[in-house]
This record gives sequence, C-alpha cells and structure tokens, in this order.
Amino acid sequence: MSENFRGALIMMVCMSAFVLNDAFVRLAGNSLPLAQILFIRGLLTTVALLAFAFYNGVFSFAVSKPDRWRILFRSIAEALTAYFFLTAVMNMPFANVTAILQILPMTVTLAAAFVFKEKVGIIRIALIILGFLGVILIINPSVDGFNVYAVYALIAVLLITVRDLITRKLSSEVHTLLPTVSASMGVLLFSIILMINTSLQPLNSQNSLFIFLAAFFIIFGYYTAVLVMRNGEISFISPFRYSAILFALILGFIFFDETPDETALIGIAIVMLAGIVLMIRNNSVKKV
Repeated sequence: MSENFRGALIMMVCMSAFVLNDAFVRLAGNSLPLAQILFIRGLLTTVALLAFAFYNGVFSFAVSKPDRWRILFRSIAEALTAYFFLTAVMNMPFANVTAILQILPMTVTLAAAFVFKEKVGIIRIALIILGFLGVILIINPSVDGFNVYAVYALIAVLLITVRDLITRKLSSEVHTLLPTVSASMGVLLFSIILMINTSLQPLNSQNSLFIFLAAFFIIFGYYTAVLVMRNGEISFISPFRYSAILFALILGFIFFDETPDETALIGIAIVMLAGIVLMIRNNSVKKV
C-alpha cells in the first residue's frame, strides 16, 4: 500500500470518526441537554487525553508566555465552537450542517489573506465565492426554507477559523498534543458554566452509551488527525476531508431518516467541488 493511499484512507477514517461523534451527540440529545452531554463527554475525553499527554511527556516542554495566551484563546474558541456547532447539529439536517463546516478551507484562506497578508489570487477568490454560494443554497434563506440554527453553524465556522489562525501562530516548540488537551479542558469548563442554568436529566443505558461512543470517536478522530499528517502528501490527502459530507449523508439517512432536498444537494456539491479545487490549488501554490 502506497503512503498516499494509506494517508487518504486514514483521512477518511478520521472524518468518519468526527461525523460519528456528532451523530452520537445528537442521539444523546434526544433525552439529555447539550450542557450535560458536553460535560460527560468532555470529562471522558479530557481524562483520556491527559493520560496520553503525561505518557508522552507533553507537560515537560517549556511554553512561552505568548504561546500560553494563544493556547488560552484557542481553547475559548474551541469551547464556543462546540456549543454553536452541536446546537446546529441537533436542530438542522445532519448532512447540511456538516457541509457548511466544509467551507473552512475557504474561510481560513480568506482570513489568512487579511491577517497574514498572504496572496490569494483571482482563481482562489472565485473558488471562495463559489463555495459561499453553495452555502447559501444549503441554508436556503427563503422564508419557508431558512433554519435559524444555520446562523449557529456559520458562527461555528467563524470560531474555527479564528482557532486555526491562532494555531498557525503557535511556535514550533509547542507540543502538538498540548493545544488539544487544553481545548478539551476548555470545553469541559465551559460545559460546567452552561449547566448552572440547565435542568439535568437522568442517565440511562442508552444515552450513556451514546455519550461514551461520542467520546470514543472524538478521541479516535484526534488520534487519526495526527496520523494523517505523517502519511503521504498533503496535496493528495487533503481533498479526502470532504468524505465527511458523504458519511453525514449516509448517517443522516440511517439514524435520522433525513434526505436533503434538491437545492441543498446542489449546494453541497458546489461546496465540495470548490473546496477540493481550492485545496489542490493551495497545495500547488505552496510547492512553487
């Protein structure tokens, strides 16, 4: 098996893990409030990541003061993202909200042009505009088709863009696991704040299983995300992140009996096309 093929396979496994996490959170949300789900999942995830971090000596590395602030703000962005994105997941067609999230390569490219003065070029600008047009079709902002929780999904995209820009500014001395552990702790602490005004519900074998599976898949997703960076060429592997939309379409149909309408499907196809071409374009520019 070639490294590129292995990397593409790992990328698809990674995307399926994150989509399964979202699906099990939504299933748990049928009987539990989001704050309670985030707390239990966050507790399980944080304990597992902390154990893994200590085993790998993550906390033995010195972290500069600027990086500490960056990690703090990155964790805040991650915590807010969890709230806005998962609220959208619980209240929107599953594949639609997953597709909206896939405009991230476009928003990061656009934001990097403004923040880091990176050159974008007319072709990439056109692809970004095309991607946003796809999102408009998915959201369907007509009176009958608009879902207010689409705004939550867009806020999540904005927050993840901020998170990724902060990540770019972290120095190379920061261990890869440290921001991940910090982000997990941030979500956990934020869930405690949310629970102050939340009516907690009893756990049963079913919703407990859903939360455990959500925690398992998000940890597995983090692990495979690291593996992806160590296998194959990024230019070949990156487009396979859009397999997340296909997994979301399948899980949305199986778990939630959802099928996007024709307008949303056209929007999803446009987002996938624009995103894949943009990724290929970005990677080819980096090689020059």
